[in-house]
Amino acid sequence: MSAPGCQFCKKMEKDVFPTEEVARFYNATFVNYKINIEDDAEGEALAKKYAITGFPTYLYFDKDAKPLHQSGGGKSAEEFILDGKNAFNPNKALFSLKRKYDNGDRSPSLLFHYSNALGQVRQANSPEETVVSEYLATQTPQQLTSEENVRYLFSKYLGFHSPSTKYFLQHQRQFSPLFKEEEVAHKANRIITNTAQRAGAENDVLLLKEVKQAIAAHFKDTSRLSALATIYFYAGRQDWLPYAKATLQYSQALAGNDWRTLYESAAYLNAFAEDKEALTLGTQIIQQVITLHRNYGNLYLYAQLLQKTGNKALALQTAKEAVTVAAQQNKDSSEAKNLLTRLEAQK
Repeated sequence: MSAPGCQFCKKMEKDVFPTEEVARFYNATFVNYKINIEDDAEGEALAKKYAITGFPTYLYFDKDAKPLHQSGGGKSAEEFILDGKNAFNPNKALFSLKRKYDNGDRSPSLLFHYSNALGQVRQANSPEETVVSEYLATQTPQQLTSEENVRYLFSKYLGFHSPSTKYFLQHQRQFSPLFKEEEVAHKANRIITNTAQRAGAENDVLLLKEVKQAIAAHFKDTSRLSALATIYFYAGRQDWLPYAKATLQYSQALAGNDWRTLYESAAYLNAFAEDKEALTLGTQIIQQVITLHRNYGNLYLYAQLLQKTGNKALALQTAKEAVTVAAQQNKDSSEAKNLLTRLEAQK
């Protein structure tokens, strides 16, 4: 099941579905259909029936149209074939596990496999967080340190208050032997920034306070992460001037080589900010990114921000430089050329 604007769907259709091994397995095992969930007909009804909120989604049925399994997301050919095989594995197939759970099975094995299957799909009102919490409650502190459980916990991205998230934040060092330190740090940072952004979207100052308390309790680089939490809080609230000010302050004192946060902020300001002061701060932010990475995309973004602040002369100069750099890097510069045309027409 796919949607017209879904990039992962297009990638699967282009790179995975046509491969010889995928075609051989799926054509021999299933009758395959592609369904558009925005067709105002069967596709939309099917997406509603199975509470599908993410794409691509793969639904597997037996010959009597009884649902066997559900999964989703971009996958390699090998992973996609395994998905199909899982449909016939009662310890992997989502609907087989769901039936056992609904019938009262709360064994650690069932909870472990069912929560993993739920983690492969995006559904409205998914019980994943509840099932994960139930599984963790069956494990002793010693069992939680097993390799299987460490990998299990690392794979979960649940709510800030969920036991799995709390355990990860409190025991980050425990994950380093199995995962690179950068991977552990990335997951921890993502938990902080995603929660701060949600706090902003809900205007939940108390949740932001809890996030900053977690930073103080479980992280060494408290100043940097606290600054990031503030940035993402304002992003969630779509309060673009404080957002720009917080990002600029972060860039000047704490960012180091973190150009991605700076680029993201400049891009958000370009897309959503209307306040000229916020846009002007955006030009200062993207300039710092260009200092680290002078490429077409960054120059083009700088030119757009300059145009919006009314600095047409420098915007024209920067757009020309973007086109030149694109030619050197063998990149498409059509967007910058279109901007040049508009700027020259304003002379």
